[in-house]
Amino acid sequence: MKRSVILIGLVFGLAISAFAQSGRVLTFTQYRATVEKARAKSIDFRNSPGARSFRTRLTEGLREGVNFAGRYILTGWGCGTGCISGAIIDARTGRVYFPIQLAAMAAGTTDDGGYIEEPLRYQKNSRLLIITGVPGTPEGRPELSMGEYFYEWRNNRLRLIHSIPRKNS
Repeated sequence: MKRSVILIGLVFGLAISAFAQSGRVLTFTQYRATVEKARAKSIDFRNSPGARSFRTRLTEGLREGVNFAGRYILTGWGCGTGCISGAIIDARTGRVYFPIQLAAMAAGTTDDGGYIEEPLRYQKNSRLLIITGVPGTPEGRPELSMGEYFYEWRNNRLRLIHSIPRKNS
């Protein structure tokens, strides 16, 4: 009898947890990262394919220091109206990563047709990156629509955790 009550309670708890996750709100504190004082001397162009094309912006980003996931530097640049591209620099090694989610990203728009102020939200002590808009190269990813996308930076990759499509997209 006791076992069946525990089993029913466990199943009920898991069901509630699964239901709650569909509308969950993710926070930066759920994806904590220990902030390091890492500072590479320069960008590692040898092991970072494509980095030479963005030499100035990457070097400026490296100078600004750690701002993401404990030891990384997230840096970006414009690529046209409402378009943002970016990279993630490992502040320990200077190696540069170009996640597809940051390649020609379409910034989110406001109800009056303007662009939102912060299409990328992140913190130096968190592995969570929130993109408001359309991640990646929109023309190459038609399955994605305007919305909020929550990614975790782990093993030098962005992994989609959750997304909330915009209702009027």
